[in-house]
Amino acid sequence: MRAATLFLCLLAASSAWSQDPVPPALKGTDKVAAVLARVAEAQSRVSTITARFEQVRESRLLVAPSVSHGVFYFASPDSVRWEYQSPRVMQVVIAGGVAITYRPEEKRAERVEIGRMQRRVFRFLGAGEPLDTLKRYFSFTFRDAGEGRDYEFLLDPATAALKRRLQRVEVRIDRARFIPVAVSYVEADGDRTAYTFHDVILNQPVREELFALQLPADVAVVDVKLASRE
Repeated sequence: MRAATLFLCLLAASSAWSQDPVPPALKGTDKVAAVLARVAEAQSRVSTITARFEQVRESRLLVAPSVSHGVFYFASPDSVRWEYQSPRVMQVVIAGGVAITYRPEEKRAERVEIGRMQRRVFRFLGAGEPLDTLKRYFSFTFRDAGEGRDYEFLLDPATAALKRRLQRVEVRIDRARFIPVAVSYVEADGDRTAYTFHDVILNQPVREELFALQLPADVAVVDVKLASRE
């Protein structure tokens, strides 16, 4: 499993949720703090998510970007399932500190144990961890393009272990709802992956069995060790 898989859990938004806007007079660190506080409040309301997603991957090894579609499921605090439906079927399940990627056509599954830092990243991107707490692992740059445009946070790795895997993570925050609505990341080798979410349903029951893959007996399960668990 690629190291960038650490960031495959994104919280999408509901147009029914809005909060008081950030006062226009706020500037600099005061404005950043206000945005982060509203993001934390919005995240605290989420217990489950179901959404359709689009993944776009760009790589120096690809002639054209690779585009995938499927369904995303999340249950608080950090259980996630990605159901890739096209162009190839694949499931990625993260639960209980373990990530499993299953490719039915190959009859192969990869299992990775997730370290403490990676789990905190999962918890943020899946709504269980405030964005502000990631400052221990990333340096933040805040962008506000003005009225009608989403806020953006650029996260640059601050630890040697992350720098070996990532160049940057970009998170786009809905200006009215203060919920992350897009995420992209650039790996150390320059490859880029971006996610967009549609048809989002929040806080409706999600079947518990979705987060426990039942693999056929003829599927080979390979344990993959990450270079760093922190």
